[in-house]
Amino acid sequence: MFDYIPTILRSQEIINKSFKRASNIEEPYFPRKEDKVKKEIMDRISTIESTACSHFDRIIKKFPTIEKIHPFYYHLIDLMFDVDHYKLSLGKVQWTSDNIKRLSTDYIKKLRYAKTINEMNVLMKSYYGRFSSLVKNINDDLVFLGNCRDSMRRLPGIITDMPTFIMAGMPNAGKSSLISKITDVRPKIAPYPFTTLDIIIGYRSFKSGKAQFIDTPGLLDRDMSRRNDMEKKAIIALSYIDGIILFLFDYSGQVDLDAQARLYSEIRENFPNRIIRVQTKLDLSKRYEDIAVSAVTGDGMDHFMEFIEGEVGEYYRRNKEAGN
Repeated sequence: MFDYIPTILRSQEIINKSFKRASNIEEPYFPRKEDKVKKEIMDRISTIESTACSHFDRIIKKFPTIEKIHPFYYHLIDLMFDVDHYKLSLGKVQWTSDNIKRLSTDYIKKLRYAKTINEMNVLMKSYYGRFSSLVKNINDDLVFLGNCRDSMRRLPGIITDMPTFIMAGMPNAGKSSLISKITDVRPKIAPYPFTTLDIIIGYRSFKSGKAQFIDTPGLLDRDMSRRNDMEKKAIIALSYIDGIILFLFDYSGQVDLDAQARLYSEIRENFPNRIIRVQTKLDLSKRYEDIAVSAVTGDGMDHFMEFIEGEVGEYYRRNKEAGN
């Protein structure tokens, strides 16, 4: 989703890169040595400015404006990093870039009036010091933005104009097993809770078009204030992704039935999406729901996929009628 965000260099890396490029500048012959030195220092300052500011400006341009992205990503980023910190760090990078440009312009003007090589070298040394201080002052922000960039590049790409099915339920209810059965994704599956740590997306093609299936981390039957970050990712998906919720019930005895019922009621009452009950692990329990499947034996999968195909077809039919 955010693969276009560039690598974020740290302060010392930017300083080293800028100074290295500047050190390679050597002016051709000038009749007066003073003129040669002055031109070299001016060009070095311009090169340092260009090298550092082009990197900073690219950061500002490529990081998404947080208010303009889909609410799902806004709240996911806020959960992971804090939106205010994100905006503050980008603002400091912008401020630093602007100040380096002003500083460079100021020192180039001063150099025009310098008469001796000693004056010129003093100005160059002063510029290098002030430039370095400006860049070093935002190292923590660059580290933070680098971490944001690495995490954002791993976020799933939600397609908003495609029929979507969001799998929800308690940990170990069979969400990952089911999504691996019906799509091409292969999430980590293990016989213990919270094997799904992040939101996982898989796709499947039907006669009428393609659909996306979203596997969310398991939710426990507890107050929102006690839920961990993994559970909050599931809540964000349920809150801000438009699609049908497939709530998975496990009647095998591995997951508490009363807790599942309470969680189902909470989701039905608090989220606007249509919600469908789906029984999993049919190979380990009797049938209790109209839609009941086993990802292990395949029992009930034909009926389940017929239901999904019908919903997918209805989605594309409505879109066609609406002229989309």
